[in-house]
Amino acid sequence: MALPVTLEEARIQIKAEPGDQDGEIANFIMDAAGWVEKYTGHILVAREVTESFRGFGSVSLRAWPISPSATVGVAYVDTAGTPVAITGARLEVSARPARVVPPSGPFYPFQDPRQLFTVTIRAGYETPADVPRNMRRAMLLLISAYDEDREGGKVLADAEAAATRLCRGYKIHRV
Repeated sequence: MALPVTLEEARIQIKAEPGDQDGEIANFIMDAAGWVEKYTGHILVAREVTESFRGFGSVSLRAWPISPSATVGVAYVDTAGTPVAITGARLEVSARPARVVPPSGPFYPFQDPRQLFTVTIRAGYETPADVPRNMRRAMLLLISAYDEDREGGKVLADAEAAATRLCRGYKIHRV
């Protein structure tokens, strides 16, 4: 799956000729995507994500966005070291963060509340066109700054501040 900003779009943004510093521009794109993902918590390219939890009740996922039709996989390793899949867990994606609820009642079928279990789900934007425009704009600003200010000075700091403003509405705020 492709990142939301193409090599051609990045070239246009920094006014580079085709074939001119393509490897470096590709790295700028990956770095900008990483910055947006880290800041917003949104996954820009859909992929399988596994998160680990402890306890018995429902859990909140960090991964976002998640399709309401996504299939959730929950598993743990029993005392004999055998992986055990838990079926019937429900996914609630009506709001962020998405929640995974145990299959029946408030508990999973293991005995120790310190038991580590994993949740695996496909999360992220399925196509580059699905990525919100402000996230793409933030990436382009960062790409320009990476090209202009390779030492990470004022230009980069200003670009990160602008990218923060563009992406602020997509960041989950925890209390």
